Amino acid sequence: MKLLIIGIVIVVAVLGIVASQLGGETKDIDDVTLVVEEVNVSLDCMGTAKCFAGVVTEVIDGDTLKVNGESIRFSLSSAPELKGFGGIDSKNFIETICPVGSTVVVDEDDGQVLGSFGRIIGLVYCNDVILNQELLDANLGYLEDRFCDSSEFSTTTWAVKHGC
Repeated sequence: MKLLIIGIVIVVAVLGIVASQLGGETKDIDDVTLVVEEVNVSLDCMGTAKCFAGVVTEVIDGDTLKVNGESIRFSLSSAPELKGFGGIDSKNFIETICPVGSTVVVDEDDGQVLGSFGRIIGLVYCNDVILNQELLDANLGYLEDRFCDSSEFSTTTWAVKHGC
């Protein structure tokens, strides 16, 4: 757990340095500590796979983020490719809800711990919402129902609502 906190502090510090070089605002170390303490209290994950808090370092597309520099793919939810119809809209939607610098909790899917293309597959909680669910509710993505039989999240209310 100490390594997680140290990692979060380092990522936020690096982002602060980059932002200051680009003329953005920086957070003071007390703000970073406060964010870490809030995240540690709210880790409430299902299953036994990885569960961790981190900072969004990049929004790749509508269903993939980088958290602490590690790729995270939304479980059960897919968005169109960036070059496809609606791809940019889904990415912009996720960036609006959960911009770079946001604190998230990632709950890895116990049924898909092998990942895809080196990414962790899981639920992503950001700003009090589940991004996987928000993408589907906004009709900017679609349910990956081929994983309903293996995903630990297939019986959640939002997954059932969308077809699992």
